[in-house]
Amino acid sequence: MTTRIEVDVYEGLDLERRLMLAVETAGGNGDAYTILGCVPQRLPGEDISDVVAAVTQYATEVVRDGDIVGLIDGEIIILGLQDTGPNQARVFAHRLQGDLRLYSQKLRNTVWETGYACLYDHGDSAEELTLQAIENAKNRRRLLGG
Repeated sequence: MTTRIEVDVYEGLDLERRLMLAVETAGGNGDAYTILGCVPQRLPGEDISDVVAAVTQYATEVVRDGDIVGLIDGEIIILGLQDTGPNQARVFAHRLQGDLRLYSQKLRNTVWETGYACLYDHGDSAEELTLQAIENAKNRRRLLGG
């Protein structure tokens, strides 16, 4: 029998501080670190808070102990992934994107795009990595015609 580790969901300054500390620690140790952004597609004015809540809960179940799960603006899911380099991030982001779409369908068909940014490759601070991960997810949507 495995023991389920509870993962909290952070927002606002608490999320920023936790990501900043994680990135600084990884950088100081020379470790890989990735921030992944998950952006839902929705119609203007559409309330998808129920979908975001369910999918965020799902995200807490797929991360490892020590990873970070957060929400920005109540709908963009942010994952801070320790010891995760570009190749692992690309695979995880691709698989998670499909999982989020499938998981969302239980409530409403919601398309999610994911993007990632890796320490050293895409920036040196949590803020840079977070903004780049979100931008990469949004660019992915634009490239696919969304």
